[in-house]
Amino acid sequence: METIKTFIEGIKAKDIADIFISIAILVIFFVLSIWLPRLLLKIWKVNEKDKKVLKENDTYKGLRSIFLCFGIYLALIILALPATAMAFCIKLIRVAVILSIAKILVGMISPTSKLMKKVKGNEKLQENQKLIQTGTKLLKVLIYIVAGFMIISEFGYDLNGIITGLGLGSVVIALAAQELVSNLLSGMAIASEKPFEIGDWVTIGDISGTIVDIKFRSIKIKTVENTTVTIQNTKILSEAIINSGRIEMTLRLPLDTSSEKTEELMKSIRNILESMQEINKNTIQINVTEIGAEAIIIKVFLYTNIVDYDKFLTFSTKLNLTIMKLLEDKRIKLANPSADIYFSRK
Repeated sequence: METIKTFIEGIKAKDIADIFISIAILVIFFVLSIWLPRLLLKIWKVNEKDKKVLKENDTYKGLRSIFLCFGIYLALIILALPATAMAFCIKLIRVAVILSIAKILVGMISPTSKLMKKVKGNEKLQENQKLIQTGTKLLKVLIYIVAGFMIISEFGYDLNGIITGLGLGSVVIALAAQELVSNLLSGMAIASEKPFEIGDWVTIGDISGTIVDIKFRSIKIKTVENTTVTIQNTKILSEAIINSGRIEMTLRLPLDTSSEKTEELMKSIRNILESMQEINKNTIQINVTEIGAEAIIIKVFLYTNIVDYDKFLTFSTKLNLTIMKLLEDKRIKLANPSADIYFSRK
C-alpha cells in the first residue's frame, strides 16, 4: 500500500503523455471488447440478433473480459508502475483471464450454445439426452474447480498442502455424501442402459406399476392402488427389473377333445393373436404343455406393445372375450372343475 501511495504522490513528476496514451489504450480496447467478440462469434456462426441475449452469453462475456484484460495490461506497461505494484496488478489480470477462459468453456457447453444445440438435434443421441445433461453439469463443475486451483496457485499457495489438508475433511464429506453419489452413479448407469422409460409397466422387487418420472437420484412408480412410490436408484440396480408386457394364458380342454380339434383351436388362436396390432407377432407361443388326469393343458405366451396399465387392462378384457367367443363358436367347453381362463402379466 505504501508503494502505491508513493507512486500516486509522485504522479505529477511522470510524463503526462504516458498517462494519456494509457487512457487511449483503455478506451480503444473497451471499444474492441464490444465488437471483436461479436465478430468472433459470427465467424463461429453463433448468430444472435438480440443484443440483450448476446450480452448474457457466457462466451461473449468471457471474450470481452479477455480483451479488457489485455488492454489493461498494455496500459500498465506504458505507465511503468513500480515492480511490486506491477507484479500485483499482473497477478489480478491473470486471475481475471483464468475466470474468463472458464466462462468461455462453460458457455460452449451451455444448453443454448451451438454445440449443445447440435447434440440435441442429433437423432442418434436423442435417447441419451439425460446422460448428456448430467455430463455437461459435471464438466462445468470440473472447469470451475480447475480454475479455482489455478487461481489459488497464482497467489502462491501450495496446492499439495491444501489437498493434504482437505484429506480428513474429504473423508467426512465422502461418508455423508456416499448415498447421494451412489444414487447419481446408479442413475447414470440406468440412463445408459435404459432398462425402462416413462410410461413402462415394470416390476422392481415387490413393487409393480407405471413409471411416471425418472431422475438421476430416483424414479417414481404409480401403482394399481393409484399411489406413487419413489425408489432410490441404488435399490433399482440391486433388484430384478421386469419390464415386459408378457401375457400367459392357460386353457384346460376336456380329455375327450380330439387332436384335430385341439390343433384347429391352436391355429385359430394364433390367427387371432397375429391380427392384433397390440401384440408382438414374434413372441407368440402356443403349445400343448400337458395331458393330465383331468384336462389337456394349452398354454399361450405372448408380449404386448402396451405399456400403459389402464390400456393393458382394456386389452386383456378384449383378448379374454375374444378367446371365449372362439371357444363358443367351436363348441368347446373348458374342463371342470377349473373351467376358466387364467390370465396374468409377468
